[in-house]
Amino acid sequence: MSLPLVIWEMSDRRPERWLNNSRKLCSFIRPAIGEFPEALPGRSLANSDCRAGLLHRRPGTEWQKRVLSPRSTERVQRVNEPVVAQCYLQLLDNRRAMAETQQPSTPQQAPALQSTQKVSDVIRSYRPTKAFRPSKQDSHVHITSLDFDDQGDYLVAAGDDETMQVFDIKEGKSTKTVPSKKYGVHLARFTHHSRQVLHASTKVDDSLRLLDLHNESYVRYFTGHSDKVTCLALSPGSDAFISCSKDDTVTMWDLSSRNPQGKLKLATPYLVAFDPSASVIAIASQSTSSVLLYDFRNYDKPPFATFDLAPLEERFTPSTRGRAWTRLEFSNDGKNLLVGTDYHGHFLLDAFDGRLRAFLVGKNGSPGRAAPVSSSGKPLGQGDACFTPDGRYVIGGSGDQFEALVWDTQQAPEHGSFLQPMVRLPQRGRTALVECNPRYNMFATADRETVFWLPEDSSKAS
Repeated sequence: MSLPLVIWEMSDRRPERWLNNSRKLCSFIRPAIGEFPEALPGRSLANSDCRAGLLHRRPGTEWQKRVLSPRSTERVQRVNEPVVAQCYLQLLDNRRAMAETQQPSTPQQAPALQSTQKVSDVIRSYRPTKAFRPSKQDSHVHITSLDFDDQGDYLVAAGDDETMQVFDIKEGKSTKTVPSKKYGVHLARFTHHSRQVLHASTKVDDSLRLLDLHNESYVRYFTGHSDKVTCLALSPGSDAFISCSKDDTVTMWDLSSRNPQGKLKLATPYLVAFDPSASVIAIASQSTSSVLLYDFRNYDKPPFATFDLAPLEERFTPSTRGRAWTRLEFSNDGKNLLVGTDYHGHFLLDAFDGRLRAFLVGKNGSPGRAAPVSSSGKPLGQGDACFTPDGRYVIGGSGDQFEALVWDTQQAPEHGSFLQPMVRLPQRGRTALVECNPRYNMFATADRETVFWLPEDSSKAS
């Protein structure tokens, strides 16, 4: 299965440190040419650098210069010349101008380039293309979590049948099923290494476990919680991660050590998220209807901001106040904060002052998954809404209807702050989980099966 590649637009105002965010990085350019095979985190570079080549950086390495062959400058598709492509396009323009003054000795055929598309160009055309059941023997298995690796090449899906299923995105197939019958599995998350997965336990104890997918053995256990873990968040810039638990603690960890690096005691702190710079963490306390913002380097200090959502819950979700939050996520531009619920909508907040930007409506009831505070006995989940990597759209489930909903956060809400979906994408099952690929132009949903979504033209081609 072939996947289209995308250029995500990125603002020049973004701090330089955000380029180190390999998990949340939202700007890539990857022409399909032999001389330029790797994804480039793009920024506007100096003219001298443009004339000589492009600066290339992989996570964990220094900036390196890669010189492009003249053969790679025959043709390129422009996408409104976003900042990410300025240097590359300037290099092409310079070489194209030089080529016009010279007559080639032998005719050459321009290499075929794979087109690039912005999310806004294809967001309405997504369609489900492939579906995978976790178990052919048991049709009652529920997928409880989804996660892509940093490069967008692999997806891991955890199920309540106590297995993890690993998918190769480029090949469009399941490559491995890893059982965890002894400990159970939930909230499976890739580390910054695509061969390692961190997950929570559902039985025996409440430890976190780091699994090596290659040999299917555990590298390390992280013991410190006395009740079920409700949320896991990995730092986008380091090996630090945070876990929340029903024991009313938020624990700071590092993948290199089995011992906690720090701990906070709060009332029902069941959801947590890093901002894209990895310097701020948001903790959602459902019972107090508040979101607390901490400086991650000084988490032992009081929060520097607290967003009180009690008036918003009283206005929009009165029947589920204090028990319905399912997801907490920053947008990649750091401007918005999503508080997902299992009710009929989600809160879109200004990430700086907590002001309500919009209440995302259009769902028809609950997705059928238990919120962390709930004791309903429903299957576990991780929320049914998430941001697209460009930060503009939110993709979510439609409750008990067989659709995926898309909200445009740049669209003005209706009177009363209600924001309707810009499009409803049909599918054959319920959307209980949603996760967007950080690199490729696709996303995945799940309930009883894992579903890959692609823009319609690409899905037909595959």
